[in-house]
Amino acid sequence: MIHTLNNNTPRSVRHAHETTTEHRLLSTVDLEQLQLKILERTMRPRHRVTSPIIGQHPSIFRGHGMELEDMRAYQAGDDVRYMDWRATARSGKPIMKVFREERSQGLFFMIDRRASMHFGTRGELKAVTAARSAAILAFSALAARDSVAGMVVESDEKFFPGARDINNALQLLRAASAPLTPLPMTDQHTTTMSTLLAQIDRAAGRGTSICLISDFKDLRAEHVPALLQLTASHEVLALQVIDPAEETLSDAGKLRMTSPNGELFVVDTADAGLRTRYAHAMAKQHADLAQLFARTGISLQHLYTHKDTFEQLSSHE
Repeated sequence: MIHTLNNNTPRSVRHAHETTTEHRLLSTVDLEQLQLKILERTMRPRHRVTSPIIGQHPSIFRGHGMELEDMRAYQAGDDVRYMDWRATARSGKPIMKVFREERSQGLFFMIDRRASMHFGTRGELKAVTAARSAAILAFSALAARDSVAGMVVESDEKFFPGARDINNALQLLRAASAPLTPLPMTDQHTTTMSTLLAQIDRAAGRGTSICLISDFKDLRAEHVPALLQLTASHEVLALQVIDPAEETLSDAGKLRMTSPNGELFVVDTADAGLRTRYAHAMAKQHADLAQLFARTGISLQHLYTHKDTFEQLSSHE
């Protein structure tokens, strides 16, 4: 929590503990509007994209059946149903079609609502952006007749089984959009990233695509083995939610800050040297995280709280 010291009435930066504990992050109307936007998008002419949004477009969350990859000579035990009869006739030797198996038709979410997601200085709280992006991708998956499952993480974990039914998906999205609970005085009961990754690996069906939505504040190099375990049997997308203040520190004078454990301290943001060091430290954190995901074969995309979430998810078309 942050308060300015430049006037007699401290002004707090937008923070879930004070401003959103009694309000849903996304209303039913918000979810309906996102669903309509996805349905409108699926009606547009088809064109190849690499965006994580599905709709009618090929993407990492889209894939049905098997795709022809190559051909080779017949081997004992091959299923003759997959023989390429034309190639066999031309060559005079039995030739088999080789298929690349695509993923099972499912999308599993991990939606982070832990303490560090209860923050936002511009646009909206990080937890709101997380819920919004999950809704966009979930409605896209349903439009492609894929199943949607997942877990919502805050003070505990809530699991939602996979289904292609809109009502089942809405249970997940409503949990992601529920009012935020007040921040605990300590993080001792907060689920760790190690525990989360292990739970995701057990809960997500083999071959299911996984979408991790978080700021990944507690993701470290020690988690590489667990991430590799996920990518061994899943396609994984990481959506890192970022508030602009987590990249650069604005000159707002002296700020009195309260940490989640109640500790008070003052930061002089007018100090140009401090702002420079802060920017460098944040840039290194983001670079380290990007390198970690690259090492484990996980696609990473940034989502900013002050930018349109739908447009950001569509930006890779």
